[in-house]
Amino acid sequence: MELEIRRQDAHLDEAMREFVERRITFALGPFENQVSRVNVSLDDINGPRGGVDKQCRILVSLRGGLTVKVEDVDVDMASAVGRAADRVSNAVTRRIERRRDRKTGG
Repeated sequence: MELEIRRQDAHLDEAMREFVERRITFALGPFENQVSRVNVSLDDINGPRGGVDKQCRILVSLRGGLTVKVEDVDVDMASAVGRAADRVSNAVTRRIERRRDRKTGG
């Protein structure tokens, strides 16, 4: 599983990079053999004005050409990453189950 993390608005510090890597690895670890690439994009939408503006977008490319995209916004970047990671895990689970059901006719 190839993981790319980008911060749109500023430099991504090492602590946040490690946090994102841990959360994504934990969330998608059970699907590691079915995930080819994960792109995580972090952004501060409003800049220094504050508010609920920390955005985390996750794009997961599954083997076989399927993709899953999740986006979450929160007041804190770590919270946005955590919720987006949980949501992408659920979305990947559903996508893989649907693909499996189609193959088995169930």
